Amino acid sequence: MQPTDNLPKRSTGEVILSGLRLLVVPLVAVLISMVIGGIIVLFLGENPFEVYAMIFEGSVVGLPNFLVTLQFMTPLLFTGLAIGFSFRSGLVNIGAEGQLIVGALFAGIAGYAFDMPAYIHLPVCIIAAIIGGMLWGLLPALLRVYFNVNELVVCLMMNPIALLLTGWIAARVLKAPGPTNKLPDIMPSAELANFSIYSQFNVGFVIAIALCLVFRYIYTRTKPGFEFKMIGMNPRFAHYGGIRVRRQALTVFLVSSGIAGLGGAEQVLGQYRAFYENFSPGYGFDGIAVAMLANNNPIGIIFAAFLFGALNSGGVVLQMMTGLSKHLVQVLQFIIVLILAANFTWPQIGHWLTRNKATKTADRQSSAEE
Repeated sequence: MQPTDNLPKRSTGEVILSGLRLLVVPLVAVLISMVIGGIIVLFLGENPFEVYAMIFEGSVVGLPNFLVTLQFMTPLLFTGLAIGFSFRSGLVNIGAEGQLIVGALFAGIAGYAFDMPAYIHLPVCIIAAIIGGMLWGLLPALLRVYFNVNELVVCLMMNPIALLLTGWIAARVLKAPGPTNKLPDIMPSAELANFSIYSQFNVGFVIAIALCLVFRYIYTRTKPGFEFKMIGMNPRFAHYGGIRVRRQALTVFLVSSGIAGLGGAEQVLGQYRAFYENFSPGYGFDGIAVAMLANNNPIGIIFAAFLFGALNSGGVVLQMMTGLSKHLVQVLQFIIVLILAANFTWPQIGHWLTRNKATKTADRQSSAEE
């Protein structure tokens, strides 16, 4: 008999109830952000119901709008999964922006420098992007795992370095002829096929969805997934349980960086067809919000990325149709992140207040006894 045979089995109702509880916090965060956003819109002299209706119509009503939403959603799937994977394992890889940019550079170089059949060239470009992301994530990973240096600080510093370094390469070292700071266009054999003429929605979306499903399976059905979860919950316990914490932590960081680099490949091979300087509007930072909203769940990341993609797509339409800036949707995203961050802060404050109250009570009792 296996040890798990004696554990109580959860009923279907309990599983569903547990899933609904996980949905409460994200839904509340979204609703509160909409209310606050509506108040801001009122102060700007617009009708919030009309504004939200316009964002909705501009993002999901009609096939062209819907495909643009999926296009905006795709890079967020990669960065959200990359960050969520590291967060779930107790590592704070917020360097996805830099890793995405470097991965895009590697994909762009491989895309124009080699002339191969498509069935070889495209995988080579994808692998190059993954390697580029991993290489950029290697330094913070090594510093964190072997020298206990805070990876958050290192990743924050490496993001602007990646932007400036790749910009210098695109503007000076490998610049294509013309006024734009970009690399030469990739070969047709390296392109990710687009699904529609209405947008740059491409096969990268399928790759990203498949990755989310694969990581969901890894988390729930495999030994490495259990080990990743354990080192995130309690590294010391995981070590005494026989898990090689350092090796697994290094693996997590490199895989996370590689996923972000793969997101850069989707941008170069599927949307722009070349590496452009400063092409990312902040997909790596938006991925943090996506991962937080999804509570680092790979399936939840799909829905969270769709929400943020819809906001970005609808925001463009909103700016064209009204005088409001598309940055209004960024305000909504920031509010969602603040509320989700407060969800981690309030229990800590409550614990501190409870402990402080208990200490004062004990002090009063001690004084009374004296």
